[in-house]
Amino acid sequence: MKKLVANKNNTTNKTVVRKVQDKTGPKKFKLLELMNNLTHSAYKAMRRDLPKLIGKCINTLDNYSYISIDSNEDIPYHVALKIEKYFGIQPGSLSNLPI
Repeated sequence: MKKLVANKNNTTNKTVVRKVQDKTGPKKFKLLELMNNLTHSAYKAMRRDLPKLIGKCINTLDNYSYISIDSNEDIPYHVALKIEKYFGIQPGSLSNLPI
């Protein structure tokens, strides 16, 4: 999406405006729910330790937690297994999708 912006000298420049990802609605994975059920100290430890465990940055972990149910995005299988193991849930139970 492009937006016209007027400068001081009344010329216009086209700037790219990013669409904000909708963070409401049903999620494809239970990751956000699992993270919100942690105590404050456990949440801080998870934010520090889990990205190192899965080999991704904290922003990627946040993006994984906000994947909507109708999205084509997915968490790689080996990463999902590590997340399930970290939270102590059964393999395959991270997904909100019916099997």
